[in-house]
Amino acid sequence: MTRGEGARRIAYHVLVDYSRKDAYLNVLFSSYLAGSPLERRDRALVTEIVQGTVRMKLALDWAIRCFSKREPDSLDPRVLWVLRMFAYQVMFTSVPDYAACDLAAKLTRREIGEAAVGYVNGVLRALVRGRDRIEWPDREREPSRYLEVRLSHPRWVVDMWREELGLEQAESLCTADNVQPPLSLRCNLLKTNREEVAGSLAAGGVEVEPGPLAPEALLVKGSGPPLELEEYKGGLFSVQDQGSMVVGHAVAPRPGMRVLDMCAAPGGKTNHVAELMENIGSVIALDINRGRLRLVEETALRLGNTIIETRAVDSTEASREVEGTFDRVLVDAPCTGLGTLARRPDARWRKAPGDVERLATLQRSLLAEGAKMVEPGGRLVYSTCTISRRENQEVVCSFMESDDRFEPVEFGGLETRDPAAPFAQLLPGRDGCDGVFIAALRRRA
Repeated sequence: MTRGEGARRIAYHVLVDYSRKDAYLNVLFSSYLAGSPLERRDRALVTEIVQGTVRMKLALDWAIRCFSKREPDSLDPRVLWVLRMFAYQVMFTSVPDYAACDLAAKLTRREIGEAAVGYVNGVLRALVRGRDRIEWPDREREPSRYLEVRLSHPRWVVDMWREELGLEQAESLCTADNVQPPLSLRCNLLKTNREEVAGSLAAGGVEVEPGPLAPEALLVKGSGPPLELEEYKGGLFSVQDQGSMVVGHAVAPRPGMRVLDMCAAPGGKTNHVAELMENIGSVIALDINRGRLRLVEETALRLGNTIIETRAVDSTEASREVEGTFDRVLVDAPCTGLGTLARRPDARWRKAPGDVERLATLQRSLLAEGAKMVEPGGRLVYSTCTISRRENQEVVCSFMESDDRFEPVEFGGLETRDPAAPFAQLLPGRDGCDGVFIAALRRRA
């Protein structure tokens, strides 16, 4: 078997299953790679092909359409995924053209049958010859169509970002979403410091550099799965995006405080808050799903955080279930997740316009409920990992109009990202992290 052929077979099966079962890519990766004998290099190849193919789906279909007499949607889905995955390699990777065409023919013959080989081979060879002459939608005449097709994003997302942020920023976001971001680690300051973790990882061949947004952040330049590293097993670090670390600092917890995390699972921010408190005080972690709360508990055990108490509670009714008030309340609300599209390439195709308003309604309810449990002088922090004014600024502004006990406060040394109020909307590309929104509000004493 030619080198890389096995990896491409697995990539093909992941893509076909993703399409047939509407499955999440991370679940499929775990299933297919768990017992696979593939070496690290080939595992990385599977990830690159699958994520890139799903990420650039609209651009790939446009290119295929240019060199096929049949519409992509009319093809056998198996044939279409072969064309997409090898078109991705031809257009976006350094795989030699002849190798891509040869491997595509072999895969088609083995997985689909001889009858499809000629068609697949013909389309790919035409793409190789003509890829530089593809006529993409014109950016000036059809800006939304251009962003939708050339940068492979849902049209409703493109239109929303253009309306809220302008064409230049929308294009910057779409471009950033198509680049795999660096892996970000949060050092556990209860057990170590950033320099010690960096030195230990470097000794094992893992190259890192300090992250600019948080004092405990390290950016990994290249390594295998971080969960297999001894430093991870020993609780010296967690995998967490820098934007999420900024949320923890916006909460500004101090040792001895009583803190409520209303939407805690899977527990990254919960455990970060406990670490910032030096494991002194109390953190109550709520989630409606008891199974997901076990992830919070398992992470706390690995990191050595003993002040976290989990409770299976519907946070829209939290004040009925949780006694007393808190120095800090964090509402890290469920959202459309449009700030995480670089790390989750299939997420862009799972959302719909109606999700924005549906989630905004839930977010307003959670924020109002959280406000009931904040001590006078305490802090209420609202955060999401999305880029949508209706889920972010409008939710917070609507809340402050209805409850004049709260006022916004600056936090974490970040410059104000919104000219109207001290809210932060971190953006991929510009800020080097997920698209995270943060608002910190103080209850007047």
